[in-house]
Amino acid sequence: MLASALVLGDNARRMDSVTIIGIAGGSCSGKTRLLRRLRDALGGDTCSVVLQDDYYHSRPEAQVDNLAFNFDHPDALDFDYLARDLARLKQGNDIESPRYDFARHERLTDEVRAVPARPVVLVDGILILASAVARRVIDYGVFIECDADTRLERRIARDVAERGRERDNVIAQFEQQVEPMHQRFVEPSARFANTVFDQDALNGDDALEQMVRFCCDLPGVR
Repeated sequence: MLASALVLGDNARRMDSVTIIGIAGGSCSGKTRLLRRLRDALGGDTCSVVLQDDYYHSRPEAQVDNLAFNFDHPDALDFDYLARDLARLKQGNDIESPRYDFARHERLTDEVRAVPARPVVLVDGILILASAVARRVIDYGVFIECDADTRLERRIARDVAERGRERDNVIAQFEQQVEPMHQRFVEPSARFANTVFDQDALNGDDALEQMVRFCCDLPGVR
């Protein structure tokens, strides 16, 4: 195991009640799928979820031209805010996380997400392990590998169906911003992960079963 990953693992020994697991990987690599399956397997009394995507800075100008702002660069996210919320959860405090509207590219001012402190807190995001600020409060890092063609295909399907985007615009953003930032920031952050899963492990039950076994050995998990 890499020294940087050992630092993440050692943090868990200093926290008896709440363990924060960061799930990273490229856009549409399968992070949220693993998070949801793990959350469902552990149950709401054991596990809660924080989404990195809710901590984007508001960029309403992107409504006119979504390529005017690079959402795949670390500066697009308020990691200080995210780290403060994760630190509060580690102390056993419930939080109200922000919510982000991707259609308007704005953080909602009248709506929050209630996140209770639980023995396991899952947080997913493309840059969650690329941020030194976030890594300080993450106890265990997971990275999901996925090839660029698969990620692009999934992103087109998601953004057209869920975010009202045009296919050509999704492809342009992927080529100009998503993939260059993936190579620069996301993929290198795999070195901070305690565990790396490929798509075979993710598509079967190997990744889920390994993570459930890990979580069942954590303090406070029955």
